Amino acid sequence: MQKQLLIRLVVTALVACLIAVVISHGMLSTVWIGIVCWVGLYWLWKWGDGKSTTRPSWWRVLRRMIILVAGTVAFIVFLIPVTMILDLCHAEAQVSTERNKVRIGMTITDLLPLVHGDVGIRAHAVLPDNIDDGKLMHYANLMQNRDGTFWCMCGTEADFGNLTEAQAVELMKQKMSDGYEWRWRYTFLSGTPRHFSFTVTFGRDGRVKDITDVWGWD
Repeated sequence: MQKQLLIRLVVTALVACLIAVVISHGMLSTVWIGIVCWVGLYWLWKWGDGKSTTRPSWWRVLRRMIILVAGTVAFIVFLIPVTMILDLCHAEAQVSTERNKVRIGMTITDLLPLVHGDVGIRAHAVLPDNIDDGKLMHYANLMQNRDGTFWCMCGTEADFGNLTEAQAVELMKQKMSDGYEWRWRYTFLSGTPRHFSFTVTFGRDGRVKDITDVWGWD
């Protein structure tokens, strides 16, 4: 009896772990999905035993396998949308946390190293309609690397490269000394096709004057 119980615990735990790893996108969701699947599969195994006590042993094994496979498929079908919703909620909460770090009156030096995550910054000047920026002089696309440096696409003349934090700050100060307001749009990637963004607007004095709420888009 104890041997059968141990086998049941181990087999259902392994299957539950496999399901959790396949359909989850983060440590938090992996843990709770694994627990839910383990409990559900353990119950299905036990239910299968109770319904086939008078059958031959081969029939009980076959029935148990069919129940486990069917239960696994059902769990996956049910948990995929639930997992996506939870991941989206978690991602939006993380982006809101980063957004709430930004304060009115901050400078470029204050802001650039402040926001973290899998995020890109699309910065551009708010130009009058009669100004053509074909050479992208009033534009910058920044991505922070894991080592704290910044990858930058800052113009049309193959102006790419890894910049230190200080170099990135000086570059943005130089670009934003053009006398226009600038908007920095932060876009965060998530484990789903949906992304989350917020926009920070700098006034002509180089200080933050407005911060939008977080919004999601596909």
